[in-house]
Amino acid sequence: MTTRRLLLNQSAALAASALLLPRPAFAQTATGAWPQRAFEARNIAEVLKALGATGPALPSKELTLQAPDLSEDGALVPLQLSSTLPGVRQLALLVERNPGLLSAVFTLSDAVEPTVSLRIKMQESSNVHALALLADGRAFVATREVRVTAGGCAGGTDPDAVKNPAAIPIKMRAQASAGKGTVVRALLSHEMESGQRKDEQGRVIPAWHITEFSARLNGHPVLGAWWGPAVSRNPFLQFTLKNAKTGDRLALAWVDNRGERRSDEATVG
Repeated sequence: MTTRRLLLNQSAALAASALLLPRPAFAQTATGAWPQRAFEARNIAEVLKALGATGPALPSKELTLQAPDLSEDGALVPLQLSSTLPGVRQLALLVERNPGLLSAVFTLSDAVEPTVSLRIKMQESSNVHALALLADGRAFVATREVRVTAGGCAGGTDPDAVKNPAAIPIKMRAQASAGKGTVVRALLSHEMESGQRKDEQGRVIPAWHITEFSARLNGHPVLGAWWGPAVSRNPFLQFTLKNAKTGDRLALAWVDNRGERRSDEATVG
């Protein structure tokens, strides 16, 4: 009985890990791990190399970046990346004048529309780039200038900051619409500390942010993401499933750079 219980516990732990890590199904890097080289890259060429692109990114009208011309709060800049290019496997977001160039990478399966919305931090007014990487290794780029009134990378001290984000459920809604796919909206609770602030003694507060996000539909991976500290506090994410049906089970999960993690499920309505 003890052996059987141990095996069951081990199986449950493995299942939980599988929920959090859909990377082997469609990751584009050699190891599938959080791509540190990409997030430490100093220019677009280095980002592309780290993500496995076969050449430079070319401008394309089939890749769009929706962003405000002016954002009064650099800590909360809403953006949408969208593409009609065939065979898109990754979408990435870069901000030239942020402390780290790369903000986020999304890896898409065929079950997801190549469109994602999120909110990021911007240190100052800057060019923002959307990248689309195709299955054959080609890359494309779209660029917009976004001006910010007040920079938001460092953030400020918040007395209501989330102390234990893994204890707070992911708020999610998956609403099916005939002929328009299923729009998924998710709100995660996490401080997303940038590593740019200092405490009262002048010591740098270490970065603490979600590094991986994943979505599974009926147990199958449909979307994965790598995030850096430029994703806004309490991250919001929106994407669209192509063929989800009412009653399908959607599981969302995240893990941060401290190893804390959270996973939750909802039913498509």
